[in-house]
Amino acid sequence: MIIKSAVIESFAEYSKFGSLKEFNNYFEMWMADKKRFFSKGELIGLKRLARFAVPGVANAKIGTVLKAIYEEYGEMGISRSTFKRMILKASEIGIFTVYETARKNGSQSSNLYVFNRFPMNELPDG
Repeated sequence: MIIKSAVIESFAEYSKFGSLKEFNNYFEMWMADKKRFFSKGELIGLKRLARFAVPGVANAKIGTVLKAIYEEYGEMGISRSTFKRMILKASEIGIFTVYETARKNGSQSSNLYVFNRFPMNELPDG
């Protein structure tokens, strides 16, 4: 499914959370159960992407997220390939679903990351 690119507030309908607090609680459940599958750099990228989420939906460009990480960590930032690896792992695990967005002219824009609720009916791994 391809979605038309827009400002982040217009993607609120995709959110699976009623509030930022609810989103943060579910994100912490994901981290408690699945963070061991990610490298240190991938975790930095995942947590930063979550901070861009307006609860549970992020639409930030990869470059924007990487710039924010670099500004916080200095030369200890992460690479674009590390961030893309994190996206693949997180989506395979089910932490979020990735949707492509398109500009008015049809070219691809930044992806839409829709964070999922932690499945309460599953036992934690481990």
